[in-house]
Amino acid sequence: MPKVSEAHREMQRQRILDAALSCVARKGFASTSMADIIAEAGLSAGAVYVYYRSKEQLTVDVGRRVLNAKIAVLDGFLELDEVPAPAVAIPEFLAQMPRDGFFPDVAVQVWGEAIHSPELRETARGLISEVSGHFAAYLAAWFRQSRGLGEKEALAEGTRVAPAAVGLVQGYMVQSVFSDDAARQRYREAGAALLAGL
Repeated sequence: MPKVSEAHREMQRQRILDAALSCVARKGFASTSMADIIAEAGLSAGAVYVYYRSKEQLTVDVGRRVLNAKIAVLDGFLELDEVPAPAVAIPEFLAQMPRDGFFPDVAVQVWGEAIHSPELRETARGLISEVSGHFAAYLAAWFRQSRGLGEKEALAEGTRVAPAAVGLVQGYMVQSVFSDDAARQRYREAGAALLAGL
């Protein structure tokens, strides 16, 4: 039997993920079944279950892939000669979160399901903790630069403020489900006004 390449496996995973996003966008997370996703992907059940045992596992993978791309924007601020202030960087981070199939619609639906699903709840906690860590690192860099804090003090302050920054992102995602572009712009401006007080 010929060996399956990693490129082929990745292509199959992406095909399944795309099918899942299409189904959830059309039917909602709660109403989408693995059978729906399998039919949408045009693969056999066995081929899909090789990669994903459940809808929850599949959704987590979609979220992690999309999240990694978003977080790269935040991490990019650390590579600049001058780390931008939160009142600039965080609204810019929000502005680069377009409606892309997962954010915000599917993500908000999954949060709702996490209330009833221990698997999703545990994963959501892990993802939020991971995102908080990236925000803490960015904020620590900014506190070192703007306030002249030492490494330890800056990280402590960044860690203290990070949950509020993550909360701004979560609020933006929830409001984005129901808001138009003008309302999203107002949210970013309001966030900048709040963050200017740091």
